[in-house]
Amino acid sequence: MAHPNFISNARTLVIGGSSGLGFAVASGALANGCKVHITSVTPEKLSAKIKQLQGLYPNAPCQRQQTLQANLQSTLDAAVKETGGPLDHVAYTAGDSFPRNTLADTTPATALSAFTVRYLGPLLIGKLVAANPGKYLTSAASSSITLTSGVLGYRPMKGVSPTIGVVGAVEVLTRGLAVDLAPIRVNVVCPGYVYTELVQGMMGGSEEGLAMIKAASLTKEIPTPEAGAETYLFCMRSGGLLV
Repeated sequence: MAHPNFISNARTLVIGGSSGLGFAVASGALANGCKVHITSVTPEKLSAKIKQLQGLYPNAPCQRQQTLQANLQSTLDAAVKETGGPLDHVAYTAGDSFPRNTLADTTPATALSAFTVRYLGPLLIGKLVAANPGKYLTSAASSSITLTSGVLGYRPMKGVSPTIGVVGAVEVLTRGLAVDLAPIRVNVVCPGYVYTELVQGMMGGSEEGLAMIKAASLTKEIPTPEAGAETYLFCMRSGGLLV
């Protein structure tokens, strides 16, 4: 018996799919025969990335939607409509740069701002799935939600304490959603440094900064988004496993 493709024809929503890991997840899902719907808060970037995906996969169904933080329900409605039924997978890769405040300069507003996209977004996705059983996500062990945690969860550096709490919060949220949404599988990926536009922006184009990241890595490399996307695809494929 040939090894099955567990995500062929899977209806997949990638939130934050216009760049970095999200775009790579969308591309990988299309390469495996998924029906993909991607969202972004940046319409110009979204249009350009959709054209790029359509050029790579001319016959693959790939839809788009500009997403505002308060518009997650319409995002799910559109994804279900465009892909032809309840979703099988949601990959939540959306994230913005953490505010660069010192601990001494931190205010409640700057500390909480990091939670809006990275924590509240996944929480509301979970709420909508729970409140509408079977409407947005097929209630089965073959279905999954994969969240994204941060870079510095296990090796914090000086100066990141004002925002480090969101990393742990996403991982705790994942465990809670996994219980509340069972049998749907809920996983979280803590990707570390991946050579995305976001990380390049954090480094300010500094070759010295990139060299420091490589030197601190066991592999002495910074993985590409395509390599990082394989982790999300694994979580999607592994029906019945909570990894």
